[in-house]
Amino acid sequence: MGQLGTKAASTEDAPARVRAWTFAATASLGWALFTLVVLHIVSSFNPITDPISRYAFTDKGQGMLEASLLSFAVGIVAMRGALLASGLGVSRTATILVFAAAVGLVAAAMFPATFTSEIDPRSGVIHQYASLIAFLSIPGIALCLLDQLRDTDNALRDTRRTLARLVWIAIALLALFGATYLADKVTIGVPPLSTLLLLFDSLPEGLLQRFVFVADFVLLATLLSCANRAVLSRAPR
Repeated sequence: MGQLGTKAASTEDAPARVRAWTFAATASLGWALFTLVVLHIVSSFNPITDPISRYAFTDKGQGMLEASLLSFAVGIVAMRGALLASGLGVSRTATILVFAAAVGLVAAAMFPATFTSEIDPRSGVIHQYASLIAFLSIPGIALCLLDQLRDTDNALRDTRRTLARLVWIAIALLALFGATYLADKVTIGVPPLSTLLLLFDSLPEGLLQRFVFVADFVLLATLLSCANRAVLSRAPR
């Protein structure tokens, strides 16, 4: 009987825990997004062509990019807390991806890209790979949750369909951004491939990177929605 009472109490406490984690995640992600928007407003860089990493060297708003990335990392970890509190299964792979994304964002904040001669080239390499890990991990987290939601009840089916659409949009944007990034670094003389590289190179790399950021924010918001819908569907009536 004691175990049953503990389980019932835990079920009743679950919505409060999910709300607390959701508040923490929303506050962190909201602050990260707000800081990025303000940084783009006050900086003299071009958001269409300049990568976000360049904003670490902005003439105005110094330190705002680093603050945004750190807040983004906190929001991702808090999102995992909301998923766990809701009772949704968070696989070991998803957990690894959550912390990989968070560590990648922290490393990207601590090690700026090499846009000036004063920056150690090793810092630029760390920044590049840390950003890559973070960008790849966030859609991976959503894919892991999609697998967990495969045999779900009716309350979460619509959310799962929405999440599935968003994750493939995010992956497509990431692939397109990656192609434009590589097109600027790779030279191929074979005519069909060289034409394709020229096409990708003509796309606005900075704008595509911002689309990837927005897609990641929307994915994380949808994951938080999944957590809240899941706990409400399991709450005692």
